[in-house]
Amino acid sequence: MATLVEAAVTEALTRGGREVVRTYAAACVERLAPVFLGLRGGSRDREADVDLFVRALWRLWDPADPFADAERLAEEVEEFAELRPTETGLTDSADIHCFHAVLALRYAVLCAGTGEVAEAGQCGHVALTAMGLLDQNLPQPGLYDEELAWQRRSVARTEGLREACAEVGRGRLAVLQGRERGGR
Repeated sequence: MATLVEAAVTEALTRGGREVVRTYAAACVERLAPVFLGLRGGSRDREADVDLFVRALWRLWDPADPFADAERLAEEVEEFAELRPTETGLTDSADIHCFHAVLALRYAVLCAGTGEVAEAGQCGHVALTAMGLLDQNLPQPGLYDEELAWQRRSVARTEGLREACAEVGRGRLAVLQGRERGGR
């Protein structure tokens, strides 16, 4: 299993310009967002983080937002517990999956500020890694391949993309929650 963004996707990002790069990064985060929001939402001590995540995600989809504060916003995201693990590291499955969503958000925020293909690629790499890890614990893997397909779509079209990515993300949360309830 390759864990890097496909060459064709990277080429499309390079040719597509800032709007395509930013849309691709936002779409990657949108597909991971339900995991973070579903596992961290409702926790009183994480309300500020959840609010910041949601606000940043909305901004990522707004092409008129110049993200002039991208570095400051990325620093705020870096303060999330998922990016500041304890001495033992991240060992809980929920923490690991939330880590990926937060890390993807960080890269997407930086990407929105700079328009850099490399940061968008890092966002895609995180999404692929997250789905590859989740696949390892499923009786019928397929999320990694699904993510590859969604990354291809995310550089090719924008009509309805956000809603479709959100739906995919909700499905991933359901898979993760079902796996957790199943004791795997």
